[in-house]
Amino acid sequence: MIENIPIWRIKYLPKTLDEVCGRSDVKNRLREYMNSENFPHLLLLGSEGIGKTTMAKLFCQEFLGSFYESNFKIVYADVPLTSEERDKAKSEAHYSTSKIGHLAGKTITTPAFLQVKIKPFVRVKAFGDVPFKILIVKNFEVLGSNQHGFRRLMESFGSNCRMIIISHNISGIIDPIKSRCQLIMIPPVDIEEFKSLIAGVAKNENLMIDNETIEHLYKITNGKIAKAIDLLQIASISDNNVSVDKLYENSMVFQKELIRSLLLMTMKGKFHKARELSRKIQSNYKYTVQELFLLLYNELTQLPLCTYALSNLINMIADADFRAIDGRDSDIQISNLLSKLCYYSEFL
Repeated sequence: MIENIPIWRIKYLPKTLDEVCGRSDVKNRLREYMNSENFPHLLLLGSEGIGKTTMAKLFCQEFLGSFYESNFKIVYADVPLTSEERDKAKSEAHYSTSKIGHLAGKTITTPAFLQVKIKPFVRVKAFGDVPFKILIVKNFEVLGSNQHGFRRLMESFGSNCRMIIISHNISGIIDPIKSRCQLIMIPPVDIEEFKSLIAGVAKNENLMIDNETIEHLYKITNGKIAKAIDLLQIASISDNNVSVDKLYENSMVFQKELIRSLLLMTMKGKFHKARELSRKIQSNYKYTVQELFLLLYNELTQLPLCTYALSNLINMIADADFRAIDGRDSDIQISNLLSKLCYYSEFL
């Protein structure tokens, strides 16, 4: 049972849209869609870890009701395709039958991600008493130029499947996609609502935490509930009396251990393991790419390196950070940085 799950973040995950902390304006808007039994393609924007995906999934569950499992799918644009999926996409390419023009004799292909992850779902008719299926695409900005192909799928299959696009970087989304979606901003939770939620968790877990400490927890986590509950659980391991000092101590220790492990892997040239760990850090603890780069920088400056080596490594982080801010693919920029660190470690 969910009550027996030791991870509080999962234990206190909202089960309905009403249980989502705060954001009443967004919830009311989604309820209007449910009442009308219809909605356009949606574009959900907000910082990483703010609750966009949780709200989107709960909305889909309530909108589709008992037909949810058959008519819902979520895909992650930042998760690379497997070799089997790429082979499948390649095998489904076809030759143009046109004998004249620029397409004559050419192989016609759909981008592999769209061919394998999107098309098989959107082109099958909805099952049961629902108006349409729902597809969620998370980290949509990572698709890059493939967004043009996705736009064509939105036009072709929009009556059969509504798309909910989730992103934290609107500059990485092309205008034709934005013009076809209803924009919904997911703001951070209000501090008073945050206090109420954390006080409830503390009461259920027999913790002692005062109002000032909860305010500091809000600042440390930037109001991100999952991150706050994780930190609260870690701080409560040794003592059920949670103080401000304990929060900051565990926050820093936890960050340093993760980032130190990541840097250690790069110093040993273990690129694949380092990339896997970086993805887990981002996925599990909701760090933005900028937060991850800052943590790497802070930990890197603590290493006993000569000035020349340190300046080169810092330049690598700064360059990756600039490219990520400029709207480039975050996962590629992180992987690129880790590969450079692994390569440079051979000369240290």
